[in-house]
Formats: sequence, C-alpha cells, structure tokens
Amino acid sequence: MNRSLYALFIISLLFYSCKNKYPEESFGRDLEKLSKFIEDITLLQTEESMITVSASNQARIFTSSLAGMSGTSNGWINWPIIESGRHKDSIAYMGGESRLWFGPEFGAFSIFFDAGAAQNGTNMRAPKDLDAKKFKMSKRTKKSISSVGAMQIKNASGFIFDIEIARTVSILTEDDIEKKLNIALPDGISQVAFSAATTLKNNSLSQWKKETGLLNIWELGCMLTATDTKVIIPLQKKTDSITSYFGALSKDRLVIKDSTVYFKTDAQQVSKLGISPLHCKNTMGSYSATMNQLTIVTFTFNNDDLYTNSIPGNNAPYAGDVINIFNGEVNIPLDRNWPFYEFESSSSAKELLPNEKIDHTQTTYHFQGAIEDLTEISKKVLGVDLKNIPIF
Repeated sequence: MNRSLYALFIISLLFYSCKNKYPEESFGRDLEKLSKFIEDITLLQTEESMITVSASNQARIFTSSLAGMSGTSNGWINWPIIESGRHKDSIAYMGGESRLWFGPEFGAFSIFFDAGAAQNGTNMRAPKDLDAKKFKMSKRTKKSISSVGAMQIKNASGFIFDIEIARTVSILTEDDIEKKLNIALPDGISQVAFSAATTLKNNSLSQWKKETGLLNIWELGCMLTATDTKVIIPLQKKTDSITSYFGALSKDRLVIKDSTVYFKTDAQQVSKLGISPLHCKNTMGSYSATMNQLTIVTFTFNNDDLYTNSIPGNNAPYAGDVINIFNGEVNIPLDRNWPFYEFESSSSAKELLPNEKIDHTQTTYHFQGAIEDLTEISKKVLGVDLKNIPIF
C-alpha cells in the first residue's frame, strides 16, 4: 500500500471510529441513534445503570443497560419504523422495554378491529390514538419522567371510551431494588431496574358497563434474547393447562414442573401463552446462561373479577389472562422481523364511574454476575434454582 492510500485508510478509520463511538448492539449506540430521530429522548441513570425514555412517545422506555454506555442494549427497537420517519405518525409498534397498551385485543369488545370486520391479521390495527397520540411531560426528576395524554378509543361494538392517561417511568437505585424484592444484592452483581406506573381515568360523563365493553391497562416489554433463554413463571397452584394463543405449545417449547411454567423464548418460533388470575402470582422472570442474565418482572395484581379476554374467537369477554408471554421469530417471507420476546401484564377491568381510575405498575429487573449469585436471587424471588431449569 503506497503512502497516500495508507494515509486515506488511516483517515477513514479515524472517521469511522469517531462516527461510531460505541460498539454495535451497545446501549450507547442505540442512544445515539435514537437521539437523531426522537427529539425528547432522555437518559436516566444511577451509576452504570441506564435507561432511555421518551415522554412524548407515551412515556416509553426504549432500552436499558447494566454497564453504562458500552453495555449491551437490552430492549428491542423497531428501527425500520423509526429510521423511515413513520414513527412520527405511528408509534404503537416502535418496540421498547416498557410501553403502554390496552385490552381487549379480540372478541366482541376488541379495540383492535373495526365494527363488523373479520378479526384476522389483515384487519388488525392499533387504536388510532394509541398509535398516534403524543403525550406531554408533566414532571421530571433525577430518576423519573411523568407524562399525560387524553385519548378516544372505539371498540368493535361501537362504544367510545374517553380516557385520560398518566404515566410515570422511573429508574431504580440499588437500595430500591433490595427493598422492592426483599433481597441483599451480592457483591459483583450488575443490575438495572425500572418501573412504569400507569393510571387510566374515565374522562366521560357516564359509567362504563360490561355490556358495552371495558378497558384494561396492558403493559408490554420487548426483550432481546438468546437461543437458550427461558421464561420462568411461578404459579400459585398446580395446573397442567395454560392458555395457548397460536395453536398448541409443544413439549420442546413448554414445560410445567413443580408449579412453575418454563417457556422457551428464543425468537425462533412465533408463540404466545397466557396465565389466568386463578393460577398466576405477581412475578415472572427469565434466564439465559449465554447472556449471563437473570431478568425478573413484578406487577400489580389484586386478583379482581374482570380481566379482558384477548384470545382470538373468544365468547367470554371477561375470562382473560393476567400474564402473557410472546415469543417472536425472524421470517422474512412472512414479513416477520421479531427477534425478541415480551413480558406482558394486565390490570383488571372495571365499570368505572366518571373520573374513577384504575392503576397498574410493572417493574423490570435485569441482573448479571456469577451463576451462584444469580441463583440466590432467583431462588429468593422466583423459587427456582437456575441450575435445575429443565432442559428442553
């Protein structure tokens, strides 16, 4: 290589290095990219624990890191929507580790289909305001961001909900984590934790009725995964039957053992399960040895009577699930680019009076460290020894 070409090579290398300050798949790289497209993207951090938040995009947490800017980015982000600019008018499917959703998805009172439309994938769409409504920041602290917004949502039976939403997302300190999970974090453990607290208010002049449909708060979080990731769901009582949304779940994807559900979430096959209020606790989690990561998710659960039903073709609108886990896949011929799985939890639904509210909070904890230390956390919170997770 002659001197001029060598000099050009060095200049190009330096330019590339400056342009890409952080490595691929790092939190810092995702933050840089998000900052180009979303004006109010905000960093919240406690030491090396970091999350990215957008108040205007319905107080969405896009992703998190346990190890600062160079740490791995945990959340799945739908970059094609954001980089194309479609997110300016359509925000529902941008992904993120914590985002607002509502139920029910299917049935007579579905909010994802127009009245009279066949309830299939072709006709499914997010409610207009959920997909497009920007929120306004109402409060900002060092560790949290709050935002509010008003929406109108029409269900498949023609009823229109006037609602007001208030949402606060927060990053947790190490002390917060220990208090909330009632654990003592071992030395050498890395962690990041965040919560999303949502309040839904009936903003209309009349009470909501079961006969015309109800709404519930539905919290979703898209997580990047590995081929050995398994979700762990402790049950409050034994059962051999859980809800399967897309056909039967085979034994190579689902195992129920010792009152615990183990579900393969490797983003290799589209599948989804649900846990009813009769069986669920307010805790779930996942573990990947490849990623050296334990995730725990807790949520508000009061075991009320009414949970909206999002099973396709259902005729029981209030016999729904509290927990849902979605596992994606990448299948370009089928237009699926979903290399993630989701932790989902739902509030109950209520016949709200005018100005009456329902609340729901979901909190996510990521831990990395020695397997012995992760196992102690798992045993304490999930009741599961990570070394004894079934092999399937």
